Formats: sequence, structure tokens, C-alpha cells
Amino acid sequence: MGGASIIQQALNAGLVDQLRLHVAPVLLGDGTPLFAHLDSPIRLEQMEAIATRYAHHLRYRVVK
Repeated sequence: MGGASIIQQALNAGLVDQLRLHVAPVLLGDGTPLFAHLDSPIRLEQMEAIATRYAHHLRYRVVK
């Protein structure tokens, strides 16, 4: 159990106000999909997107 599982539990419980995702173009192998085990669809509103040479930094507000 790791980060994705904890985030999924917090999203399902309605405890998350915003998400900050950092997407880097690196293949790491197996992992748990972040949005795979949600009880219902989560609506997100993009607040910020910054592209750098090494990653994209994204910030979303969870619409309740």
C-alpha cells in the first residue's frame, strides 16, 4: 500500500480539496493507477499548469 491507495481513500471520503500532480516523462515500471479505484467520478477544475524541461506541474481543485 502506498501513495495511490491513500489518495484514493481520501478522495472517496471527500477529504481532498485539491491535487498537485507532477508528471515526468520517465518510465518506472509497474505501479498503481491514481484514479483506478474510485467510488464515483471525481470532477476536477484545472487551476494551474506549468511545463518545465523535466516535468509538467498540474494543480486541480476538486469540485464538490
